Amino acid sequence: MTFTRQPQPKLLEQEFPSQAISLYDGSAELIDGENTIRGEALIQISWYPFPFVSVKFVYYGEGLSDDIELNLDNTELKLAEINLVPRMKVVITKGLADGTGKRERFGYLKEPLIQGRTDNLSSVTFQIANFLFVNFSNDNFEYDDEGNETEIEREFWLPDSFGAQVIFEYGGWHIVLARLDDPFDFEKRLEAEGGYGISHICKIKRLDSKNFDLRESYEVINAFIYYISFLRGIWIAPLYILGFDAEGNQVLEEWRTPTIKADSWQSPYYSWGWDECAEVVDAFPGFMKKWQDETWQEVIQNSIQWYIEGYKHTNGYNSSIILVHSALEKIAWTHLNSNNYISSVGFQKLSSDDKIRLLLKTLNISLIPVNDNWEIIKLAKAYNWGTDELGSISIIMQVRNLLIHPKINKKENKIKLTESMMEEVFVVAHNYLLKCLLKLFDYPYGIDTYKHKLDKTKLFSND
Repeated sequence: MTFTRQPQPKLLEQEFPSQAISLYDGSAELIDGENTIRGEALIQISWYPFPFVSVKFVYYGEGLSDDIELNLDNTELKLAEINLVPRMKVVITKGLADGTGKRERFGYLKEPLIQGRTDNLSSVTFQIANFLFVNFSNDNFEYDDEGNETEIEREFWLPDSFGAQVIFEYGGWHIVLARLDDPFDFEKRLEAEGGYGISHICKIKRLDSKNFDLRESYEVINAFIYYISFLRGIWIAPLYILGFDAEGNQVLEEWRTPTIKADSWQSPYYSWGWDECAEVVDAFPGFMKKWQDETWQEVIQNSIQWYIEGYKHTNGYNSSIILVHSALEKIAWTHLNSNNYISSVGFQKLSSDDKIRLLLKTLNISLIPVNDNWEIIKLAKAYNWGTDELGSISIIMQVRNLLIHPKINKKENKIKLTESMMEEVFVVAHNYLLKCLLKLFDYPYGIDTYKHKLDKTKLFSND
């Protein structure tokens, strides 16, 4: 076996979920262009309401009346204990005083702070919270369908261990997703308490070993984050970017509040129920192919957004149904038109349910038959929404229309949708959206295996 020495980045460590992670704790100056106040700064990765880089600045004055009025539109922090670090642009949102002369100012990082260079990078690492602690393989060999073994080249880049890892490759880029060691007790706490826990570290480099800059790495990171968020069913965000040169020396450290507002720990019932590393990896090239297609990138980005946000149904299933339907219809137009199945005029002439049916047909996705266990079946029969094998699409469309359009006649005013009915409709629509995305990503395995994730609703017991 070949061991490849790689940079060994500093790991963000937590003893318990949602524990803040210190980036700097020491002397500092708070500057607003006219005033300079000397004190102590604590810079941390904080977690609520979502992961961000928080700022606490403490200084002392003689009395409450002597507090300095800062220009809060132009405040910067100078970190005295780190050489050659540029000033941090910060936003100060509030202040406290305790009557003893102690002052505390709180805020957050306004712009990313970059220490070091951003070009000629050989590899970049970042860490993520709340990805699943799945059993990525630590085996030294992998096997094909005929049982032939191939030696795996593992990357010795995590302190004191290989780290269970899985590798993604596409377009000349090599991405390693590695699980932190002994995480399962930590996962149990996350399941019980919620919150945020650093779970994995990622490394990105080029397959041809050529150098790249930070901007190029973010193009890969942003796509990969969308992909693993889709896998997880909640939003994941990259934390604590480090860059290394070809000799493994750290040449870049970036503190940044992620643009994606990562979610607290959840275990979605309706998300992709993958169990094996191969399932995680094998849809990635198809995802990247669509992501890098100018026709598809916005559609995939929106669809994953609505897929994840639809699951949350924070205020009920009504908004979730609207989001998932919007994704299906947007996918339908892009897929049908880009593959020359239909013109813009032809698409506009189709009813909403026929657009979705044609999408599913061309993707070879089986329709979910209407089931007598559905609570909404009584409404479907009473108002002739369709109860044949095409009925599930008709019911989705009818419910969606009732939610977004005003009820302007007596017939519509008589229809009362319960939350249980809307959950049924959402589960089926969300299942369709998941299968469409997997098909678009050229997922090589059977997509009907994920019906078991929805058994608790008894929607599929007659399949």
